[in-house]
Amino acid sequence: MKLLLPLLLALSVRAEHIAGGGGGTVSIAAGDIIYSAAPLQGGINGQIVVRRLAPDGGVYWEQRWGRGRGEEPTSISSTPDGGVVVAGAYKGGCFAARFDAQGRPMWDVTPVSTGLCRPAGVVTDGEGRSYLLTTIAGQAGYDAMVWKLGRDGNVVWTHRHNASESYYAQNLYLDPRGDRVRAFVLRKRGTDFIEEFFRLDLDGRLL
Repeated sequence: MKLLLPLLLALSVRAEHIAGGGGGTVSIAAGDIIYSAAPLQGGINGQIVVRRLAPDGGVYWEQRWGRGRGEEPTSISSTPDGGVVVAGAYKGGCFAARFDAQGRPMWDVTPVSTGLCRPAGVVTDGEGRSYLLTTIAGQAGYDAMVWKLGRDGNVVWTHRHNASESYYAQNLYLDPRGDRVRAFVLRKRGTDFIEEFFRLDLDGRLL
C-alpha cells in the first residue's frame, strides 16, 4: 500500500473516538459528556483551549492551558471520573495534560522534550490510567512508542516498537475487556506502507 506523505501526516493525528474539527481541533463524546480541545485563536505563545460542551452545543466550562511552547492538541480521551486527557505536540516535543470534571488542571507531563514526538492516540482505562501512543525519532528512522501514565501523571512504563524499518503511530484502543491496549501503526518497507498492530497488556508486556 503506497501512501503519499501528506496522507501519512494526516492519519497520524487520529485517536480513539476522535472527531477532527479542523485547525487542530479534537473532540470526544462519552454519553452526554462532550469535550473538545483546539488551539486558542490569538492566544499567547500558542495556548490551547479545552471545553466541556453540552449536547445542545452550549459550553459548561472552558480552560485555557499552555506552557508557552506553541502546543497543538492531536488526541483526546475522557476519564472515568468525568475529566479529560489531552495530548499533543509542540516544536521539539510532546505533552499530555489532564483536567478534572470541572476543568481544573490536574497534571501535565512532557514525555519527550527534544526531537520528534507526535501523539497519535490516547486512551484512559477504568482505573484512570492513561496510555499514549506516539511517533518518535528512532535509529532506523521512526519508532512507535506507548507510554503508560498513572493517575497522577507519572510514567509507569514505556514500550518502544521498532525494527530495521520505520514505524509510524496511527491509533490506540483499549480492548473491550479493558485488559490490554491495541496500537495500530504503519510500517515502512521500501516505498510501501503496511498496516500492522501490536498488543500490550496493562503491565507493558508485548502479547
